[in-house]
Amino acid sequence: MLAPIKHLLSNYRIVLASGSPRRQELVQMLGLNAELCPSTFEENLDVADFKEFSDYIEATALGKAEEVFQRLSGVDDSKKLLVIAADTMVTLGKEIYGKPKDAADAVRMLTNLSGACNRVFTGVVFKHALGVRKFTETADVYFGQLTEAQIQSYVDSGDPLPTLCIACLVEQGIWKLISLPLQRQSRRLWRSGSWRRSDTPH
Repeated sequence: MLAPIKHLLSNYRIVLASGSPRRQELVQMLGLNAELCPSTFEENLDVADFKEFSDYIEATALGKAEEVFQRLSGVDDSKKLLVIAADTMVTLGKEIYGKPKDAADAVRMLTNLSGACNRVFTGVVFKHALGVRKFTETADVYFGQLTEAQIQSYVDSGDPLPTLCIACLVEQGIWKLISLPLQRQSRRLWRSGSWRRSDTPH
């Protein structure tokens, strides 16, 4: 999928603005060797300030990408810097399922989501010296029925709720919900010529 631009990607230091090994695994499935660097961006944007859920999720992902890009710029001048950021939001009806307050809240959320049709929003941002590319992918997903033991196991892992939902989806064979947007964005970047404007590191 990424063969046409792999030789160009080799000139980049690819950083995933996340601390989630699960997201790293999904990126690696695309053949990208990305290092993890959790963003310190405060995810405190008010969804009420945005017209669409997609605008909100993209703004959050962009905040993560820009913070990591600014922090790492100039650290390693041997390669150009490419930061990939993603943010996932799960909704059920009109309720947004964000980060749970505690373990009990996480159990409540996963119990509500279990066996229900949820809409998942994933915002993806690619940030490099030549600019920004971003988009949001949405999907209606029928969440499989989880047992109490499964829910407790996910909660005990310590991952935030959106990541827990991704893990559940992966186990149900729906990992493409997250990985396909990255493939799609790589094709966009290639068609736009963004990767071909400069072959020398900044």
